[in-house]
Amino acid sequence: MGTVRLQGNSLVVGITLSSASCYLLFGYDQGVLGGLVTQPSFLDAIGNPSAGYLGAIVALYNVGCLVGCVIAALYGNVLGRKKSILWGCMIMTIGAVIQAATYGAAQLIAGRIISGIGNGINTSTIPVYVSETAKSNRRGQMIAIQLSIVIFGTVAAYRLDYGCIKHLSGSVVWRFPIAFQIVFALITIVTIPFLPDTPRWLYSHGRQKEAINILLRLMSCSEGDPQVRLIENEMKEAIQLEYETQSFNWKNIFYDRTDMKNYRRLILCFMIQMMQQMTGINVIAFYVTIVLESNVGLDRQTSSLAAGCIQIAFWLGTFPPMYTIDRFGRRPILLAGSVALTATMVLSLALAMLLTYEISFGMSWNSLPWLIAPEITPLHLRHIGSAIGPFSEWLWTFVIVLITPIAIENAGWKFYLLFCIMNLLAFPLVYFLLPETKGKTLEEIDYVFASDEARAKMIARFARVAGGVSDDDKQFQESYKQEQLEV
Repeated sequence: MGTVRLQGNSLVVGITLSSASCYLLFGYDQGVLGGLVTQPSFLDAIGNPSAGYLGAIVALYNVGCLVGCVIAALYGNVLGRKKSILWGCMIMTIGAVIQAATYGAAQLIAGRIISGIGNGINTSTIPVYVSETAKSNRRGQMIAIQLSIVIFGTVAAYRLDYGCIKHLSGSVVWRFPIAFQIVFALITIVTIPFLPDTPRWLYSHGRQKEAINILLRLMSCSEGDPQVRLIENEMKEAIQLEYETQSFNWKNIFYDRTDMKNYRRLILCFMIQMMQQMTGINVIAFYVTIVLESNVGLDRQTSSLAAGCIQIAFWLGTFPPMYTIDRFGRRPILLAGSVALTATMVLSLALAMLLTYEISFGMSWNSLPWLIAPEITPLHLRHIGSAIGPFSEWLWTFVIVLITPIAIENAGWKFYLLFCIMNLLAFPLVYFLLPETKGKTLEEIDYVFASDEARAKMIARFARVAGGVSDDDKQFQESYKQEQLEV
């Protein structure tokens, strides 16, 4: 199918909106059951499960997400960014239909797992799609917008749950909110075929001319522009680097002896998103109504109303990163977020604390882990790194969501000490292990991780690759590269 001839900001907006609908689906699907898990008609339909079984039903969605991440790692680079997202949305639509038609726990579990597979594919691919089509000085903003939309989806789910609980009766109270997510999937399914794939994926698959044309459209400039020539030469260099890189070896995960530190980067992808989940965010995202009833002492209807207000606070907290990530950098925001989250966890478990916590998380750890994975992994490993990050996300989400109902029931406030400690540990992880990537192209980030010897070789190879360009372009590119040696 041909692509609509958008270019410049119009093309970026088109990509953002199509991806946004998919991420709206991501957030909505995460939040929709959170407001329904205490509803009698819903619990009756799935056999009134125990707290442990209910936790397993909700958590099995994350098992599907894990499977989707594995599929994205294995086949994402073959399918491309567009087709992967398209398949993810179609799979999620099938899962939503099964869930909305549920007449038993087994059917709900099947639908949750299928939806999870689609979401795992999408969450492994959309950050790459957005990162590879965004300018380096706006990449953080673009991902922050997507993650703000995720939280808006969660807010929409809670508000719709509340409206259905208050004004409807019978099984439609929960069937309609679950079915409504199909709308978001259909928007992406209809729009994304008309948008281009990313220049970097096209270039790495031998479609160089098409890649440059898409790059020109994204940047809205002529083929002779120095910045375009720079990015083209960097893509050539990245492809050459792929051929020279050692084949994947699991031993190097534990002791990375490679010049480009690719294994260190993959571990960081896993660790950063693990620490995001260990902030405790999904205790609130999935079980906020139970937390408010069990730990704060509110009644069911008031808890549902308060849950919606908390999610709105979360969403409002996601707006500042759209302007701060590319201005102040990744590290300062994550470090400040760790301090704020630790403080709010230590102070109390009251409604005010939950509001402050959600705003603090939205301003820091909400979006940045999703940005870091596609940023720090090289072109030939980007689909793997961007799958490992969400894989870690869904693995730890599964663990936390599985144990939360039992932990709240038996341990009460003591359960939150775990998250206090993990928020505290996140600070040294970021400070000592995560380099700053603000303002760099995806290819330039290789220079940050490379050893001194490897960095010198990359500079020399870049000079050879750039040998055919004009003197003005050479001067522009060489000065730009010299800046990376000083990182």
